[in-house]
Amino acid sequence: MAKDSSTLRAIQNTSSPKYVSPTYLSLKNHSTLNERWLQDRIEEDPKLLDLPGDLIVLQRERPQPEAGRLDFLLKDQETGRRYTFELQLGIVDESHIIRAIEYWDNERRRYPEIDHCCVICAETINTRLLAFSIARSH
Repeated sequence: MAKDSSTLRAIQNTSSPKYVSPTYLSLKNHSTLNERWLQDRIEEDPKLLDLPGDLIVLQRERPQPEAGRLDFLLKDQETGRRYTFELQLGIVDESHIIRAIEYWDNERRRYPEIDHCCVICAETINTRLLAFSIARSH
């Protein structure tokens, strides 16, 4: 993820930077840094997702026709492209992928004149499921 200029200024203004060794933190099992907390951060600053364009949140927890709620419907203000965005803490599973694709399909059917992209974000993605990414690139 690219650092914005404010982050770089903060680093440059530090007279003696302190090294902090990174440690793995699972949000799925954390008491306060949970899915709601992460959704709040994304809603405050969609650039955290590092998706292309100038993103805004159109709707959070968007109800879907058959059942369920889409975590976020995002829009690139430059191109008009919309992103159906699903968040999953822990390991991504097949049912969540299918649900994300269904939400994407619902949105593109509602608004066929708009370009839509399906995005799922998880802490861990099983390598077997990377075939979805490979299929998309062809």
